[in-house]
Amino acid sequence: MSGSGAFRERLLESWVEIRENLGRSILQALGVILGVASVLGGFSISDSQRAQSDRLFVKLGGLDKLNVQPNAIVKDGQATALQTANRGLRNDDAVNGSDLDTKAVAGVSVRKNARARTKSAYADQDRQLTGIGADFIPMEGYAVATGRSFSATDLDQGEAVAILGAEAAQTYFPAGDALGQVLTIGGIPVTVIGTFQERVFRFREGQGNIFRWRNRIIALPSAFVQKRMQGDQYRRTDRVTFRLPEVNAIQGFAKGLTAFLKASHRQQEDFRLDDVAARMAKRRSQGDVYNIIFLLSGVLALLGGGIVNVNIQMASLKERVREVGVKMAIGASGREVFKGFMTEALLLTLLGAFLGLSAGVLFSWTICLSLGVPLYMRASSFVWAFLLAAVFGFAFALYPAWKASRLSPMEALRYE
Repeated sequence: MSGSGAFRERLLESWVEIRENLGRSILQALGVILGVASVLGGFSISDSQRAQSDRLFVKLGGLDKLNVQPNAIVKDGQATALQTANRGLRNDDAVNGSDLDTKAVAGVSVRKNARARTKSAYADQDRQLTGIGADFIPMEGYAVATGRSFSATDLDQGEAVAILGAEAAQTYFPAGDALGQVLTIGGIPVTVIGTFQERVFRFREGQGNIFRWRNRIIALPSAFVQKRMQGDQYRRTDRVTFRLPEVNAIQGFAKGLTAFLKASHRQQEDFRLDDVAARMAKRRSQGDVYNIIFLLSGVLALLGGGIVNVNIQMASLKERVREVGVKMAIGASGREVFKGFMTEALLLTLLGAFLGLSAGVLFSWTICLSLGVPLYMRASSFVWAFLLAAVFGFAFALYPAWKASRLSPMEALRYE
């Protein structure tokens, strides 16, 4: 008989044995089912949370950004003359920083915050205002819904124009006629030239819109805030953001930018860099800890199930001693008996693994549904769960199969 024919015969015999002893087979497979479901479920729930976090950062404008923010010039005591002489983070840093490597920088924007009394015919509130640079709108994930964006002239000259977020437009112009209307900001008349699309993102279904505060934005040219509202001739800024065409390029650019800023700021580190991708990578590494915990819980389930499986197989072997004796008496070798028991154990592991994967998908779907997070499953999670089941199934089948193969045919036939 050919090798493939013998294998098919062993496979058929194993299937018949499993089917005729269904209760025992279910008990043997239970550990595999629970272990696989635990590994796949744990991985998938963790991956789903991380995928939702990634979607959030993409909605915030992407991961390929490097933020530079000013630091306090001194934490304790009084600032030195050198520290006082520095003028902090400025628009010039954005311009000169982007010139360091024009091929590496895909966009640059500044942000200058302010607060002022903001009035219209319908509302009078003390509001946060955002002075923005050229690439701020796409880099922060905003999109102009009506009207127009700031022109180069608006930004360079600091024209008194504004673009309103959805909430701000509704608050100051509830009739929906914001375009062309005039706001009074800090006593200065400002014309509304556009409105942003409403931004909505819910980390979990049923939760409030975590972008609600972004819809409150009142965007102005940064030069308007710096010069006309704050009278700042040096055009200091609260944040400079560089967009890099590739996430991998951020680290190298950050080193060059740090050296440039230190030289430009008289060797004072009155700034700090925030690599968005690195922050996400750190969060992912924290998520890996949970994956290891889920993996260990699955391994423990497989380990416990494997021990139970060995006991059941050993008990089963006692019931099948005469069957083994008969096979050996008609010519079956110990090696063939070993293969027969291993085939049965591995077939049972395979069936248990598929049931465990199904249970894991159902478990993950149920948990993610209850959390209100979209289910995200990676192929590698299925591979890990299946490989663990295969390894443990093989390892725990070795001893019973070896024990069966070492039986003496004569003693087996006399066994009662």
